[in-house]
Amino acid sequence: MEARDFELIIGQNIIDRYHADDTRSDVFELLGRQWDLLDDVWPPAYSPGGELYADLIPFGEMSAFLEMGCGTGIMSVLAALAGTKRVLGLDLNPNAVRNTEMNAKRHGVADRVTARESDLYSAVEPGEKFDGIYWNPPFFDAPEEFVDNSIWHETMFDPNFAKLRTFLKDGLDLLTPSGKVYLWFGEALGNPTLVGDLAKETGYTLNILKKVEMDEIPEALADAFPADLVGGDPGNGHAAWHLHLIELTPLKSSLNSQ
Repeated sequence: MEARDFELIIGQNIIDRYHADDTRSDVFELLGRQWDLLDDVWPPAYSPGGELYADLIPFGEMSAFLEMGCGTGIMSVLAALAGTKRVLGLDLNPNAVRNTEMNAKRHGVADRVTARESDLYSAVEPGEKFDGIYWNPPFFDAPEEFVDNSIWHETMFDPNFAKLRTFLKDGLDLLTPSGKVYLWFGEALGNPTLVGDLAKETGYTLNILKKVEMDEIPEALADAFPADLVGGDPGNGHAAWHLHLIELTPLKSSLNSQ
């Protein structure tokens, strides 16, 4: 099976698993806090990501922070709670924008957190700059002809990683002189060079802040993965998660060329 076909199966199974789950609550707990969850917004409790390691991101040194694909807004709220004065959450999904606003209000940082509906950076206003930009992007490179423009396919798939490439390249214009980009990224098929290759291509140096290797799929998503392709020894043809919290620093030559 081609890798991209495999990733299409995984991603679609995860989407189907979400839609079949009638046990989701409209409030969930993560990091010792309660969070609101609206329908058609990805539940972080399924598979927590970079928010588990938010303490590795220097929010306290940032005046402005942007969260791409804000979803429930957890990272935006954590940034504001850590002292960032101006936080912007962007998401293609209008329900995610509402969800981020709800959680900012729930945790008392609505005066610091703004959320906007946006296709990548389309809603960033002229002159806005950020000390940090974060994204937990789609992990799966599925065949483009099978990916539609629904919210769930936009969340799950990035054919040829075109969106991630644009995110990195266009982010250079939005960073302050000392600004950095942060990614939570996983390769289901164990391709540890992917983000490094994209970083070089788009003008960044890469530093891995946290690396997590998993042979097992999160329990809530276990039935979304083909049983004969997950678990066990990756060397025997099995998939493994390679999850990273990555810090990307623009090369000076990249900034000078903008």
